[in-house]
Amino acid sequence: MSDDTNDKPVAAPAIHKGISRRLALQMAGAAGGSAFLTQLAAAGGAAAQTANDYKALVCVFLYGGNDQSNTVIPYDVNAYARYQLARPTLAIPRNNLLTINPVSYTGPALGLSPHLRGIRGLFGQGKAAIIANVGTLAYPVTRAQYEGNSRPLPFQLFSHSDQTGQWQSGLPDKASRTGWLGRIGDMMAPGFNSPNAISIAMSIAGNNAIQAGSSTIQYQITPWGPIRIDPINSWGPLWQAPQATENIRSMLLRQNGHMISRGFSAIYNRAVESEQKLSRALEAAPTLTTPFPNNYLGAQARMVARLISIQQQLGQRRQIYFIAAGGYDFHDNLLTEQGERLTELDGAITALYKATEEMGLASNVTTFTASDFGRALQHNGRGSDHGWGSHHFVVGGAVRGRRVVGKMPTVDLDTDTDAGQGRLIPTTSVDQYAATLARWFGVPASEIATIMPNIGRFSNSNLGFMA
Repeated sequence: MSDDTNDKPVAAPAIHKGISRRLALQMAGAAGGSAFLTQLAAAGGAAAQTANDYKALVCVFLYGGNDQSNTVIPYDVNAYARYQLARPTLAIPRNNLLTINPVSYTGPALGLSPHLRGIRGLFGQGKAAIIANVGTLAYPVTRAQYEGNSRPLPFQLFSHSDQTGQWQSGLPDKASRTGWLGRIGDMMAPGFNSPNAISIAMSIAGNNAIQAGSSTIQYQITPWGPIRIDPINSWGPLWQAPQATENIRSMLLRQNGHMISRGFSAIYNRAVESEQKLSRALEAAPTLTTPFPNNYLGAQARMVARLISIQQQLGQRRQIYFIAAGGYDFHDNLLTEQGERLTELDGAITALYKATEEMGLASNVTTFTASDFGRALQHNGRGSDHGWGSHHFVVGGAVRGRRVVGKMPTVDLDTDTDAGQGRLIPTTSVDQYAATLARWFGVPASEIATIMPNIGRFSNSNLGFMA
């Protein structure tokens, strides 16, 4: 039975602007069947699936750079006063904050944005954790090293395109053709997914670098279903003339001839097979009763839930999803715009978690946030400027929740983590964040350096937020 809950169409906003020529070429055709290219089969093949051996990672990317200072906020009276002094035009009233009570946390009391009620509830239930002050790092760096330029730093700090690329590649000091979720896919798909399964990496938010692997190519799907492959009817009346139609069909079905023709034919046929297989599986998907928000991020999250519900039919014991929202570049009107964005984020993440509970898979699915960078604590009037470190959420039944992981920075200007204007120097690297998720996903400890080549530069490769 088809899941038709919340089928009312919602507008698809521009999630992020621009994409490099290299990435565009790398990802070209991913919406079709190139993601269906055969993965190398692991010795012995994939074992029979059970609920216990299935796992999925869901990346929620916040394009623009979320403002961490108005996401996780000091509730302690003295700490709140410093926060309010640093951003008098942006401070959320203390009485509006959603208080939290983390375990094993000895710092000043904290609150969450009033727009995060669902995540606050999951945090209290032990199903969500806060990862403090995460960012791109080539090496651990202190304020003195940063100011003295005595330690290698990520290229082009505070730049949207560069920092987004580095967050997604996990390599802030060199160019990379792959992303860290793609490298996880390269390692895990052959041993866990059927050789004929659709790609382990599925994007409901278009092209991205984080899912690009050496053998893993993202398969793109819309929030409403697979992208239909129809090269004849989509090219207009000229191509629908009988002779043109017959020539196109002959070319697409050709099994011999020129290498380019054969290659195009193979890609097309796999694309059609992939789209048809996925469409049939979604039509037969169980109906989920969990309601999702009627907005674009909610629609993406709902599609993830539907795809999770058919993972056995798709022959997948490992799945990696990418969803995203834009509009997080808060140079102006921060209070209103961030409130709207966080409300959408909260609704999508909370609904997705509840849907995994409904399916009995809450401990098998882990959702995590990521963003270009954080933002400066110092206000610029009604907004905040580009920063560096930021706070992120991890949600799922396997999360060691109700915890603040890492070092929560002092919310003030001129601290030991201040890179200027209250921009946070990260104390937890993307490498450590990614490595911890990779270990839960099944990557052996001995192979973490394959996923995150710079992990040896940091003292701890497992932050302990996953059970």
